[in-house]
Amino acid sequence: MVYILFFYGFSFFSFGLILVMYPKGIRELEFSKHIWLLGSFGIIHGFNEWVDMFKQIDLSHTVLFDYIGFILLPLSYILLLIFALISLMKYFSKTYLTLFFISLLSLFFVLVAFSNNRILDENVWARYLIGAPAILFSTYVLFLERDTHIVGVKKYMQLLSYVFFAYAIFGTLIVPQSSIYLSSIINQTLFLDYIGVPVQLFRALSAFLAAYLVITLLKILREEMQMELKKLSKAIEVSGDSVMITDANGIIEYVNPAFEKETKYSYKESVGQKPSILKSGFHSLSYYEKLWSTLLSGESFNGYVVNKKKDGELYHEFKSIVPIFDDKGKIVNFVSTGKDITERVNLEKKLEKAASTDKLTGIANRMKFDEFMQYSFDRTQRYHIKLSLILFDIDDFKKINDTYGHLKGDYVLKTIAKIAEETIRKNDLIARWGGEEFMILEPDIPADEATILAERIRQKIENFDFDTVGKLTASFGVTTFVENDTIQSFLSRVDEAMYKAKTINKNKVVFI
Repeated sequence: MVYILFFYGFSFFSFGLILVMYPKGIRELEFSKHIWLLGSFGIIHGFNEWVDMFKQIDLSHTVLFDYIGFILLPLSYILLLIFALISLMKYFSKTYLTLFFISLLSLFFVLVAFSNNRILDENVWARYLIGAPAILFSTYVLFLERDTHIVGVKKYMQLLSYVFFAYAIFGTLIVPQSSIYLSSIINQTLFLDYIGVPVQLFRALSAFLAAYLVITLLKILREEMQMELKKLSKAIEVSGDSVMITDANGIIEYVNPAFEKETKYSYKESVGQKPSILKSGFHSLSYYEKLWSTLLSGESFNGYVVNKKKDGELYHEFKSIVPIFDDKGKIVNFVSTGKDITERVNLEKKLEKAASTDKLTGIANRMKFDEFMQYSFDRTQRYHIKLSLILFDIDDFKKINDTYGHLKGDYVLKTIAKIAEETIRKNDLIARWGGEEFMILEPDIPADEATILAERIRQKIENFDFDTVGKLTASFGVTTFVENDTIQSFLSRVDEAMYKAKTINKNKVVFI
């Protein structure tokens, strides 16, 4: 019997120790977060069987061993019951399971308190009231895990559930003989008389099978995890997106080949550095402070970043950064993935420019002018600053088209647009208003300076020798913002000024 109890205790102890030491969060097992409870049950249950073994060896300390067993046996079953009930909360109401747990414990303590032979009856009631439901519910939990996608795990989880069910019979139905009625009908003594071997042998075999199955299961899971890591590692290696892994302090620990290709920094040049080697200076300090605040709070960051390559070239990147936590919830790493979207950004800029640019002359079109006019007009009204407007028209332009053809007419339009664009200030906007008309909007400039600018452009056009066409002139209208102006009244006034210039012999600048 001593050897049986040693083997029995060792099997359960090994079973429990393996589960307690195995990392938490086994993705393939639903109950993995609470697996330490199952492991703790095994360790304490193993110790309890060793206590029975020592009681067989040293009869002089039987009372001491009885009291130790008085604590260890129900404690082991309580931990197993907690494991089972927590695992079942996804299927059943937490309130009902909690009430069931409290009711069982209360009934157990009451029955033990009023027992004549407290040590013996406590052993029996612990098996009946706590052990039986704990093992049967755990059997159900283990059986539910058969739906896992890993074939080997499915098979061994089923076998483990069968072993637990067998242990429920040998460990909680066949109990020591006591004054409790059921235990007088089915007990260890009668089992020994009929079968010829102690029930502890079957319990020990169940414990051994449980330990073997758990070791095999964890081996399969470890191999599966290693295979998953290999797949993930390979996927990262061949990924077209750049991948960077840093420690909790932001020191780079790994970059993939796509990162090297994208940034021009090699693996050796990157590892040990901080991501700031890619800093372009495009973003403000507050941008990076917000980024780190997001990450350190445990949240992921997703956004557009302008970074700088090793050769100084700027590139646009859509960046995703996620924090990685250990079992205690502490951030240990950051994983960053990035996709180079420079071509897309440049294309969007080209499309945006095309939508706001006159195709022939390359200056702003009327849509772009309307946007800038609205912005400037609102700003002028709000802050009471100056705003001037120039409208000019090429004199006798129809005659140019009729005489020299439309290609020469296009040449004249492009040349005059270039002359005007080179003359105005950087914060002014010139736009092709329509046909041979051009509009210049000048923020923060008084009327007299706008008139001088218009005269300067007029003279440059007058003095320019256009190829084949010769000399040309243009008529200019100038106005400035006045109180109670609307955009429509502003535009109407400059239009009136230009046509007035045309009626007085053309090639004039008229201010209204």
